[in-house]
Amino acid sequence: MATISPKQRAFTLIEVLAVIAIIGLLSTLLTPAVGSAMAKARKMRVSNNLRQIAMGYGAYVNGGGSLRKLNEAATVADWAAVLAADGGIADASIYVIPEDYLVAGSSRPIPRQVLASGSTAPNAAFRDFPLGFVIITGLSPDDDPATTPLAYSRGLDRKTGQWRQQSGDDGGIYGQSGGFVVFLDGHVSWFRSLSEDGGELTDFSSGSATGDIGNAVRPGARAINWRGTVWEKTKSAN
Repeated sequence: MATISPKQRAFTLIEVLAVIAIIGLLSTLLTPAVGSAMAKARKMRVSNNLRQIAMGYGAYVNGGGSLRKLNEAATVADWAAVLAADGGIADASIYVIPEDYLVAGSSRPIPRQVLASGSTAPNAAFRDFPLGFVIITGLSPDDDPATTPLAYSRGLDRKTGQWRQQSGDDGGIYGQSGGFVVFLDGHVSWFRSLSEDGGELTDFSSGSATGDIGNAVRPGARAINWRGTVWEKTKSAN
């Protein structure tokens, strides 16, 4: 009969429990780090999408595209359709933030195409989908590209310079922890609050720093989200 050598003996209960305890400890230590890394990766994707939108806008404008068409857009979907129809961005998913509370709680698939088949109009699935960004229309090629905002993550309260709670059709994507702003030159910044750290925004008239994103653009500019107009700066505004 074969005998079991000391090298072949089974683990004792104490050894098994010790291994389980070590695995549990490592899991406890690593889980926050993994979660933080994933959160950073998700934000990086949003930042890259905003930069891609700004680059598409720049290519459209510099290529002789009609600003009138963009300025007449009633919603983000309409605005995106103009860029897509004239050789810009056709991928609808870059306007969507998967972790958006309106998206994460929905069973609808994320739309893939901006345009309806064979049309210059937005795809119905895209037009009615919660989009993560607010676009500012009514800008000019003469505006300072480094300080003029083109778009920002949904939910910014212009009056307070802070992002709102995750509630309703225009709540903050990240709640009140902050949000992204992309400028005409394509650079993207994260702001906890524009009223506290919005130094990159410059008042269009005075040139001084401002925490009001509406003051950073020319009179006549208008901000639109997936539902319609969010705010508008009148021609007589300073």
